[in-house]
Amino acid sequence: MRQHPIPQNILDVEFKLFSKFTLKEFAYLAIGLGFGGLMIYLVVSKAIPGLIGVPLCILTSGAGIFLGLVPINDQDADVFIKNYVSAITAPTQRVWMNSDMQQERNKPELKPSADGKLVQKSFKEKASQIIGGNLLQTSAEEEVQPMDTQKSQAIPTPTVQDSIIISEENRKNYEFTIQNLDKLPGNINIWLYTGDMVSVPNAITYMKGEDGKILYANRTGVSGYFLTNRTWGKGIYTLEFIHPQFKFPKLKIIVTDETNKLPIKIKTI
Repeated sequence: MRQHPIPQNILDVEFKLFSKFTLKEFAYLAIGLGFGGLMIYLVVSKAIPGLIGVPLCILTSGAGIFLGLVPINDQDADVFIKNYVSAITAPTQRVWMNSDMQQERNKPELKPSADGKLVQKSFKEKASQIIGGNLLQTSAEEEVQPMDTQKSQAIPTPTVQDSIIISEENRKNYEFTIQNLDKLPGNINIWLYTGDMVSVPNAITYMKGEDGKILYANRTGVSGYFLTNRTWGKGIYTLEFIHPQFKFPKLKIIVTDETNKLPIKIKTI
């Protein structure tokens, strides 16, 4: 299975000419309309026939306007086309499951036993022996019952980790090094990714303090990073992630070293 590299240039920005009109959008618009104008000029000067020049003018001008000004699903048109081509050509296959299917898959089916304990549904309790009963039947049950009990005691299904606590002792298991680390303004930085090492953008992230109040909120960028805007003091911070497609565990970070800016990677559930 192909492994995607962790994005490094997390501080890349798009240069804006004015308002929300970026340099890339202006380039698409200028190239498309410029080439269309060139076709009109060649048709007027009779360098090429109008049957060729006019359709080319309409096609290139329309492509420039479409790529420069038309967003698709809150994304630029070129980004959407690139993601669409990558999605249909990627070897990854995902299986959709609703919440009920996930619970059945992640939680073992339990039932109360005779002594009040919770056991798996497949577990068979050994029947109590009656004094004066059929000794032949009792001895047969004693020989067969241990075998049935051993078969019925299946390995418990592991539960999905829905919360993570990160302290200085286990932080090295989650953090990683990136470029431009010194330029990061904050010391709590998170990278969200899937099991295929693919970044997860547009995940709404809330960071709360020990009193439960929201201290900072933002949305992950194209590279899947949640970056804070300043250095946070020592304490316990809770982060919650909301995404329409993926689910992430609740994260609790215990900050003891305020100078550590290394980002922490969090995988989808």
